[in-house]
Amino acid sequence: MTLLPLLILALAASLAAAESLDVSTEAYREAAARGEVGALSGRAMIENPRPGADPRPATEVGVTLVPRSERLLDQLRSIRERARRELDVYRDSALVVAEARQALERALWRAGAAELVRFTAVDPDGRFAFEALPAGNWLLIAQRAVFVPKGSPAVSKRDRETFASRPRFTGYYAVTIWVRELTVAPGQWTELELTDRNVWMTALAEERAKNAGR
Repeated sequence: MTLLPLLILALAASLAAAESLDVSTEAYREAAARGEVGALSGRAMIENPRPGADPRPATEVGVTLVPRSERLLDQLRSIRERARRELDVYRDSALVVAEARQALERALWRAGAAELVRFTAVDPDGRFAFEALPAGNWLLIAQRAVFVPKGSPAVSKRDRETFASRPRFTGYYAVTIWVRELTVAPGQWTELELTDRNVWMTALAEERAKNAGR
């Protein structure tokens, strides 16, 4: 699969979300108006490279919270499955995941429900929190990108083969993605942990020299 069909796939996902929002925004607004709100907090942790050492906080993690969308979940599952089978999809999988999420965000903004798109970044201790969340079903998508330069020992055999034919390849971002479905109940505080053990998908985004030709 070439880059062009991949971009068409992302565009189709965006248009589908924009044309028919499969989220009942009124349910969240009515819950907020009734004061039926809850809160969510969490912490992102990764394994410590030192043997026997405790896990360490994951830094530079972005956390997005949106109303639960079955369409978005289906898109994300499809991307993950295709990335496992097709190298070209795997190569740009992080970008396609981001586009699918952003398509839902744009649809919510167009529906006048921008307040239902929440975003935060973890603090130096890996912690994050969302307050005053309308009761209902939500979808949390978090990601952490680590740049792996060309020639790094961290580049696996599969990745070397994946990028071998790409001109002026300088490295790639290994993007850890967490996807969690959760229910916010009135007056309750939900806690969760994002760790190496419950990663939903590891995606890639290649980095190429700016003056590279197509």
